[in-house]
Amino acid sequence: MSAHDANLVDILMSSAIDGEYIRDQISGTYRSYTEADQQQSSDVSAAEKSEYRELENELLDSLKTRERQAIKLAESGKVAEAVDQLDKIIADCPHYASAYNNRAQANRLLERDSNDVLADLDLAIRYANPDNNDSVLGQAYTQKGIVYRALGDQDAAFNNFSMGARYGNEVAKMAAPKENPYAKLCGKMVSQAMKQLRNPA
Repeated sequence: MSAHDANLVDILMSSAIDGEYIRDQISGTYRSYTEADQQQSSDVSAAEKSEYRELENELLDSLKTRERQAIKLAESGKVAEAVDQLDKIIADCPHYASAYNNRAQANRLLERDSNDVLADLDLAIRYANPDNNDSVLGQAYTQKGIVYRALGDQDAAFNNFSMGARYGNEVAKMAAPKENPYAKLCGKMVSQAMKQLRNPA
């Protein structure tokens, strides 16, 4: 993390009840509690998780600027360089959901391992705040649907396209009905019935 971004994180965390814990979560240096500690903090973990996901505006603007630069690299055909840039963004702020989503897309373009792509998409979904990240969630679920369809997992593709549609992704809205296994089964049964009507035994 750069000195500038570190200062921004200090400002962000100065009023936190447990600032050091939250800062470590954002910087990626947090070490897991023991099982006993986790049990004791279970009643506040949801609130803490919400706090460290809400990045301070200036830091978020900086991340978005760097992310746009990475997207421009990908659009100009420099996809591997875009991945490198997104790697750095994620290293600086491991809970920035959008960077995982875009890195997954870039790695799909490079035809890299599907498991790595799915892992990034799972993290994008995990760290996205549903209150203001509908676009990221919609894209991440839709990308998962595309990956699972390519892998031949029709049920997983349908489930993820359905979630993408739920978060407003237009591609997912079109894809989900086509991947619906029940609709496909009904369509096949109707087709067979019509064939029998046309050609009775």
